[in-house]
Amino acid sequence: MSEGDVEARTGDEKARPPLPFAVARGRWSLPLRLGNLRADFGQILEAELESGRGFLWFPVLFGIGVLIYFVLPREPSAIALVLASAAMIAAAIRFRLRVTAGRVLFVLAAILAGATAMKLRTDLVAAPAVPREMTATVTGWVAGREARPNGGSRIYLRVAGIERLKPEQLPGTVRITLRGKMPIAVGDALSVVARLQPPSGPALPGGYDFALAAFYGGIGGIGFAYGNPKPAELGPPPLDIRLSAPLAHLREAIRERITEALPGERGAIAAALIMGDQGGVSNETQDDMRASGLGHVLSISGLHMALVAGWAFIAIRGLLALFPGLALRHPIKKWAALAALGVATFYLGLSGGGVATDRSYIMIAIMFLAILAGRRALTLRNVALAAIAILAFYPESILSVSFQMSFAATIALVAGYELFARREDRRLAHSDPGKWDLAGRLRRLVAGLVLTSLLAGFATTPFAIYHFQRAAPLSILANIAASLPIDLLIMTMVPFAVLAMPFGVESLPLAPMGWGIDWMTFVARKATEWSDGLGGVRMIPASALVLFAAGFLWLALWQQRWRFAGLVPMALALPVALAPGIPDVLVSDDAMAAAVRGPDGRYRILGKADDFVVVNWLRSDADPRQPGDPSLKEGIRCDPLGCTADLAGGGIAAVSHGISALLDDCFRAILVV
Repeated sequence: MSEGDVEARTGDEKARPPLPFAVARGRWSLPLRLGNLRADFGQILEAELESGRGFLWFPVLFGIGVLIYFVLPREPSAIALVLASAAMIAAAIRFRLRVTAGRVLFVLAAILAGATAMKLRTDLVAAPAVPREMTATVTGWVAGREARPNGGSRIYLRVAGIERLKPEQLPGTVRITLRGKMPIAVGDALSVVARLQPPSGPALPGGYDFALAAFYGGIGGIGFAYGNPKPAELGPPPLDIRLSAPLAHLREAIRERITEALPGERGAIAAALIMGDQGGVSNETQDDMRASGLGHVLSISGLHMALVAGWAFIAIRGLLALFPGLALRHPIKKWAALAALGVATFYLGLSGGGVATDRSYIMIAIMFLAILAGRRALTLRNVALAAIAILAFYPESILSVSFQMSFAATIALVAGYELFARREDRRLAHSDPGKWDLAGRLRRLVAGLVLTSLLAGFATTPFAIYHFQRAAPLSILANIAASLPIDLLIMTMVPFAVLAMPFGVESLPLAPMGWGIDWMTFVARKATEWSDGLGGVRMIPASALVLFAAGFLWLALWQQRWRFAGLVPMALALPVALAPGIPDVLVSDDAMAAAVRGPDGRYRILGKADDFVVVNWLRSDADPRQPGDPSLKEGIRCDPLGCTADLAGGGIAAVSHGISALLDDCFRAILVV
């Protein structure tokens, strides 16, 4: 080795920050002096920040601030939060040259910014809700419409007036379910007699809170119509409805053309894939798709947006490449990227939006803009930018399963891609560029499909278990079996079907799309049958999900080997999730029913509970029974004044429906509702 080589090697070693765990020939060894750990970690952090990884943590800190807002014991002052955020940002800028102080102030400023954004968003959307359950005549403009599996529809009515409610009591929008097919379009002014009620809260502690989602969605009441709605004279609709009406009419026209070419369930699924409206898909099919791990296909997300925009980019670039003079003299790659961005924008409008769709569109827009600028397209930085954009405008979305699963899958895939891309680069550097290895390419294709399913499944399964109390045991196999038809037959045909509609030949691309849908639903049905009774999981505590998310982010967002410290909280999440914490008694919000764990360890239902509530109670306990199961009433003693049942640990629980039964129940039972 020459003297110059020694100096170059020494220079590299000085530039490379030392690690807290030294690596020698691929093996871990503990450092000799534990007192150097602080300095080692400090140098690792410096290296991470210099490589730009610190930016990835800004949306995480911002999101922590949003979550802190929701756990505050009372509503904070918007003025106080704005002033505190401004002061913290100013302090972070002032002390930015002081390493420790500047970084601590930056972290606090990002957290305060998240809490402030959430407070401002709350004050912006605050609107009254229907004060009580009531039957009244509602007048307003149709702001949105969704299909229903039974042939009816669900409309979102921008309220102009509700019988017996004062103007200051009126909600902004109510959601009303209509029976039967009626020619209703966005922008129509209607009058309808409806049974309304305030949006309901969670069916059990930690369950899905529809009231919270409805509040931030501007929905102040839900219900169903008595009879058909009638036209009303209300004048022109609000400006936002007038602006969205043409696109809504286009969506309805596309839906009609799809269902004409693909009648029945196939057409409903095709409409869901093109326009994001799952309302026409039967409950049985939706259950099969979720149980098989293919439920993500029905909701327009990154997969759909990437496939549509990607195929548009490939097709346009390939078409331009057919003209050598044009391809050699002009940047056709950039032209194709710009055109594909237009296709993605149109698809975003056609799909109706959504957290996963918006996230994917932002990432794809950044990717195509990076191509236009000659920069690398797919990085975790793009994911962070998408998260910042969504959290800035819709910070409450961090609580939604769509946000959590969408970003978890994307982070896992992009981080995994970065890791394996480096290995692929090293493999290509040592391979013969002129050799065509068909078997190797097929192996890498299959390995890529398996790896994609593994990464996405690993990242999203804990969130699915927490929100749905269900895992899909055959998810990987189902996704591998359905991936090629989804990629090549279903999503590839989406832009061609839409482009063919003005010429009346949409049935040509929709036919192979229907074949792919048939195969996909067949795979979902078989995977559900083979895993019947295996997917139910008891509801896990939020602390387990927080531990997993913290470890997952630490593992995915850092580059140095200290990233593997994230495996520790991820491992701790498992015993926390398995720790007993399922309640023995659950009470409905109207106190008219309760679920009581009997001597056999399963729930019994006392009183009259809504089927939806019972389904949620049973699902949280990984109980496969349905609301009509006779065993739910075993051991229950009822009379007109209430019901009683034996508790698992001894004693009696009672649900009293009248004051006259209360005294007797208090003497006999150890728990009275």
